[in-house]
Amino acid sequence: MFYYTIVNIILTIIMFQWVVVAEDNIDEYKAAPESSLESINNNKNHVSSKFMAVTADPRATLSAVKILESGGSAIDAAISAQMVLNLVEPQSSGIGGGAFIMYYDNKTKNLSAWDGREKAPLNFSEKIFLNQNGKRKGFVEAVSGGLAVGAPSLISLLEKVHKKYGVIEWNLLFDDAIKYSFDGFIVGKRLESLIKRAPHLKNSITAKDYFKIGDGGLKEGELKKNIAFGQTLQKIKNAGSRALIDGLVPESIIKVVNNHSSNPGNLTLEDFKNINPEIQNPVCSFYRHWKICGMGPPSSGGITVLQILGILNNFDLKKMDEELVWHLFLEATKLAYSDRNYYIADIDFIDFPMKDMLSNSYLKDRSKLIKFNDVLKSIEPGEFEKYKTSKRGSDSISERSSTTHISIIDMQGNAISMTSSIEFMFGSGLMSSGFLLNNQMTDFSFYPKDEAGNLIANRPQAGKKPRSSMSPTVVFDPEGNIKMILGSPGGSRIICYVAASLIRIIDMNIDPMAVTKEPNICNRGGKTTLEIGEIGDSLEAALKLKGHEIQRKNMTSGLHIIYKDDSGSFYGIADQRREGAAYGL
Repeated sequence: MFYYTIVNIILTIIMFQWVVVAEDNIDEYKAAPESSLESINNNKNHVSSKFMAVTADPRATLSAVKILESGGSAIDAAISAQMVLNLVEPQSSGIGGGAFIMYYDNKTKNLSAWDGREKAPLNFSEKIFLNQNGKRKGFVEAVSGGLAVGAPSLISLLEKVHKKYGVIEWNLLFDDAIKYSFDGFIVGKRLESLIKRAPHLKNSITAKDYFKIGDGGLKEGELKKNIAFGQTLQKIKNAGSRALIDGLVPESIIKVVNNHSSNPGNLTLEDFKNINPEIQNPVCSFYRHWKICGMGPPSSGGITVLQILGILNNFDLKKMDEELVWHLFLEATKLAYSDRNYYIADIDFIDFPMKDMLSNSYLKDRSKLIKFNDVLKSIEPGEFEKYKTSKRGSDSISERSSTTHISIIDMQGNAISMTSSIEFMFGSGLMSSGFLLNNQMTDFSFYPKDEAGNLIANRPQAGKKPRSSMSPTVVFDPEGNIKMILGSPGGSRIICYVAASLIRIIDMNIDPMAVTKEPNICNRGGKTTLEIGEIGDSLEAALKLKGHEIQRKNMTSGLHIIYKDDSGSFYGIADQRREGAAYGL
C-alpha cells in the first residue's frame, strides 16, 4: 500500500508541471536558465518522523525513500538518488562531475566534510583560457568541447563516504538508475526547455544524437532510454570507482575530450589516477546560538556564508523591519564576496587567512563599515597583518547554476548534505559512456593576473582545484543536535541563497515550509539582484531609497531543506522553482 501511495504522489507531481521558462538572451541563460517565483506550486513540502529525503526530482526522491525504508543510511540513499538524477536531469549533475558532502554520523556525533572537487589536468596552463592576443576567451567558447573538462571525481567520492558510513552493499544502490536507463524514463518539461537553450550540445555528435538536437530536441512526455549509461552503471556497480579510473570508460573520456575538433582538452590516464577525494574538517561558526557548519576550500561557500552571518551577528535583526534587514544583508554580502574574490582558492596552492577571516573581531570591524541609510560605494577586501606586503589580484568569476542539491536524514539520525555539479547546464556538452562531462575548469579565473600584474588566487594551475561556491550546510542547536540540513544549486549565488534562508528562519521567524516562497536577493559586489515577481516589488522601492542599484531577474535556486522541530519531526522543503520533491515516513 505504501508503494502505491508513493507512486501516485510521484506521478501526480510529474504530470503537473509548474515550470515556466523565461526567455533569456545568451548571457542570461548562462546565469539563470530556469524559472522563477512566477510559477510557485505549494505541493513541495512534507512532514515525517522517521526519515526524510529531498532531491531535485520525484523519481530520485522515491529512490532514496526506498533505500531508507529498507534500513539504508543517508549515504546509501544519496548514492541511489544521485544516479537517478544523473539520468533524469543530466543538465545539472552526474558521474561526469564532482561534489561536496557534509556527513553527520549520529552514533559518534561527528560531522565530516568531504571534498570531491575535480582537479585541473596535469598538462594545464595558467593561460589556458586566453586567446592568442592575451584576451580571455568567451564563456561559451571555453565551455564547448574538451578544454574545461577535469577528470570526474563523483563516484570516487561517493565510494569513499560509503566505505565509511554505508550500510547497504554498494552493488545494491544502482538498481533504480539501471532500470530507468534500460527501460526508459519520461522526459520532463524542464529538460525539454533547457535543451533548446544549450547551443553547445550540437558540437558533440553523441550529445547531439542523444538529445535529438537536429530533430527539435527531446520532448516532454517522451520515453527516453540510455543504454550506454546503464552499461556504465553496471560496471560501477561491480567494480566501484575503478571503472572510472582504469579501463574502457576513462579511455573513452580521454578520446572524446582530447580529440574534439575545435576545442580539444588535455586529459591523461594520470589525471584519473590522481583523483583523490579528501576528508576535511568542516568550517563552523556560531550565528546567534546556532552552530552553522559548511565546506572549506576549495569551496568558498562555507567561509563566505559564515562571513555574511558573522557580520550580521553584530546587528539585532529581529528588531528591524524587513527592508532594513535586507539592506544590511546586501551590504554584508558585498563585503564577504570581496574577501572571497581576493583570498579564497585551493588551499593546497594558495595560503590565505581562513581562521582570521572568520574571527569575531574581524567581522565586527567589517560590520562597522555598513551604514543604515546608505550603500557602500567602494568595496575592498579586508587586510590581515601577514598579507599586507603581498599584493594579489581579485577575480569575480561566477560559476554557473547547473548544479543539484540533496538533503537526507535516515532512521538512525545520520544526515547528508550534498551539492553536486557538472558546472554549466549540460556541462561541456560532451558525452562519453552515456553521461555528460563537466566543464569545471571554467570556475578558475580566466586571467591569471589582474591589470596591475598581481597574481590572482583562483588562477588556473596544473593539479589545482577551481574555487566553488557550493554550500552544503548543517545547522546544530545549542545542545548540539541537528536542526537543519540545507544547500542549493545556483552558481556563485548559492552563497546568498543559503545565507538568506538561514536569516529568514533564525531571525525573521518565517515558517521553514514557506522559506523558498520568499524572493531571492543577492549582491556580489556590483548591482543588487532581486528576483522577478510581485513579492519583491515593494522591497525594490525601499532598497532604492537607500541607494541600491537594483537589477530584477530570474534567480533560480534549488533549495532543499530539512528542518527538525523541537518534537523531533522532520520538515522537508523542496524549492518551488524546480521539479524537486520531499518525502519521508
